Amino acid sequence: MDKKDVENLVQSDITLERMQSKLEAMVPGAYCLHRSFGIGQMKGYDVEKNRLLIKFGDGEMRLIDPVFCMKKLEMLAEDDLLVRFHNNPEEIRQKMKKSSITLLIEYLERIPNHRASLGDIEKTFAKIVEENNFKRWWNTSKKLVAKEPSLVLEEGNVTYLKLCDEPISEEDQLLQEFEFAREIAKKTAIAEKFLPLLKANSALKNSAVKIVENLSEICAEKTRRVNAAERFQACVVRDELAKLVGISVDSLSPKLEALVTAYPNLAKVCDSLQPNYYVVFLELITRIFPDEWDKLCLGILKNCNDKLTNDCIAYLRDNGCENLVKITLVKWLKEKSLRAVLLQWIVKNRHAKKFEGIFSESLMSYELLRAMFWTIDNEALLGTGKLKKIPLVELLCNDRTLVRDLLANATDDIAGDLVQTLLINQGIDNLSKKSLLARFIAVFPTIQDLVLNASKVRLPQDVSLKVSMASLEAKRREYEILTKEKIPANKKATETARERGDLRENSEYKMARQDQETLLSRKSQLEEELRVAQVIDFSSVDTSMVSIGSRVKIKQINSGEVTEYVILGAWDSDPAKNIISYKTNIAQALLGKKEKDLVETIVDDHKETWQVETIHPYKA
Repeated sequence: MDKKDVENLVQSDITLERMQSKLEAMVPGAYCLHRSFGIGQMKGYDVEKNRLLIKFGDGEMRLIDPVFCMKKLEMLAEDDLLVRFHNNPEEIRQKMKKSSITLLIEYLERIPNHRASLGDIEKTFAKIVEENNFKRWWNTSKKLVAKEPSLVLEEGNVTYLKLCDEPISEEDQLLQEFEFAREIAKKTAIAEKFLPLLKANSALKNSAVKIVENLSEICAEKTRRVNAAERFQACVVRDELAKLVGISVDSLSPKLEALVTAYPNLAKVCDSLQPNYYVVFLELITRIFPDEWDKLCLGILKNCNDKLTNDCIAYLRDNGCENLVKITLVKWLKEKSLRAVLLQWIVKNRHAKKFEGIFSESLMSYELLRAMFWTIDNEALLGTGKLKKIPLVELLCNDRTLVRDLLANATDDIAGDLVQTLLINQGIDNLSKKSLLARFIAVFPTIQDLVLNASKVRLPQDVSLKVSMASLEAKRREYEILTKEKIPANKKATETARERGDLRENSEYKMARQDQETLLSRKSQLEEELRVAQVIDFSSVDTSMVSIGSRVKIKQINSGEVTEYVILGAWDSDPAKNIISYKTNIAQALLGKKEKDLVETIVDDHKETWQVETIHPYKA
C-alpha cells in the first residue's frame, strides 16, 4: 500500500485514522506477524479488491483485507528477531546454542525502552525454540538472567525484563527487585540474599535500614494476605539485618516473641514455614516457653511434614530430650496415633547411628507393622492415598529386611493375625501383598498353609455376595485368564524346571511350585466367590435409609469433618473415589440408618461418632 491508498482508506472510514501509521507500514517487502498464519512478507496490494497480498512461512500467498486484519496483524521491523529467524533460522539457533543471554540482549536492544514483559519474551522465543525443549530452555534462561548484571527484573502486576545502559551491581539489582516485589514471601527471599552482601560491605547500611523498615511495616499490617508463617519468616530476616546495622531488635515491631505467643496453633505455623526456618522457630519456642518447650515441640512433631519431622526429632535429641522422644514414640504406637509421616521416618532412620538411642525394642516390634497396615488401609479408605501407590506401601515393600526384623519377637498366632490384616488391606495392591507374604513365610513357614487353606473354606450355601454386573464380569475375566493362561504357563515352567536335575537344590523348581500353589489357591477362591455372587441393580435405591447403592454424607461429631462414601457391591471398592464395599465395617455400621441418625465406628479400639447428613442414589 502506498500513501495515497492509505489516505483513500482513511477517507472512506474515519475510524481508521488512528491506525494510519500502521497501514502506511504495510508496504511491499515489509514483514508482519499474523495470529493464525505466523510470519509473512507483504508482496503487494490489490486496489480494486482492497486486499493485501502476503506470502507466509508455509509458502502460500494469501489475500487479506487490511482493515479486517488490523487486530490480528502485527508489523515487524526488518531487524526483528522473528524476521531474522524467518530468513536465517540456522544462524539464530547457533547463537542461541552458544549463548541464550546474548540473544536475549539482542532482542531487548531492538525494542522500545529496551524493556519487555516476560510474557512477550516467552511468546517470541517459543516460536524459535523447538516446542519439546522450550520449557527447559526458558527455565535455564531465567536462572542466567538473574546472574547477568545488565539485565534487571522489574516485578509488579506484570514482570518486565529490562536491559540497562550500564551493568548494574548485584546489590542494586536486589534493591530494585525488593522495591518492585509485592508479595511478602518474595520480599523476604530478596532480603535473605541481601544479608551476605551487607556483611561484606557496610556501605549498604542505609539500604538495609530501608528494608528493615519496609518489612516491619508489612508485618505490622493486619491483612489476610500475609499468613502467620510468612510474617514470622519476614521478621526473622528483618531482625538479622537490624543487628548488622546496629538497630536494636527490641525497638522493632512486631516482635518475634509477640508473634509466636499470638499464634494459637504453633504446629500449623511451624509446618507452613520454609525448611530453613524450622530450627529458628523451635529455638524461639524454647526461649519463650522454658518450662514447656519440650511438650510444645512434641505437639509439633505429632502432626508435621517429613522434613520438619527429622529436624524436630534432631532438635529434641540435641537438647537432651532423646529419652523423652523414645518414650513418646512408644506411647503413640500404643495409642495408635503414629501418623504416616512419622512411620515413614521411623522406617527410613531405623539404622541411622545418630538416632539409635530413640529406637527401643518396644517401638521396633510387630506392633509397628500392625500400625503401618492400619495407616495404609485408613489412607486408602479416606481417599488420601490418591497416588499410584501410597508412599508407606512403597517404603514397606522396598525395605527388604523390615518385615523380618519386626517379626523377631512375634508368635505364630500374631504373625497369622498380621497376615489376615494384610490380605484384606485396601491400600496394598495384589503384587505387593504377594511380595510381603513371601517375607512372612520366610520367617514363619506355617503361614503358607494358613494362606492356602483360607481360600479353600467354602461359604455356607445360604450366603451370597451382592455384586455389580461390571465387577462380576471383571472376576470372570480374571478367572478365565487364570485358567487358560497363567496356570498352563506355570505348569509348563514347572515341568521345564523339573528337567534340570536335583529337585532339592533346584531353586527354579521350588519357585515354580510356590507360584503353582498360589495360582491354584486363587482359582479356588474365585470359584467360590463366583458361586455365591448375586448381581444387584443400583438404579432403584431406597433413599429413605442407607442401602447398597447409596451415596451418603456423614459428619464427625467432634471435629465437624464431613466425608462422603458410596456404598456398592462386595467387589466395587475404589478408595480414591471414596467407593467402599458394603462388607466393610463402616458400611455395615451405616446400612439401614436414616438422615440425622448417629453412627459409631470402632477402628482398632478408636471410637468415633458420626451423624448421617444426606442420602442420595449412586449414579455411575
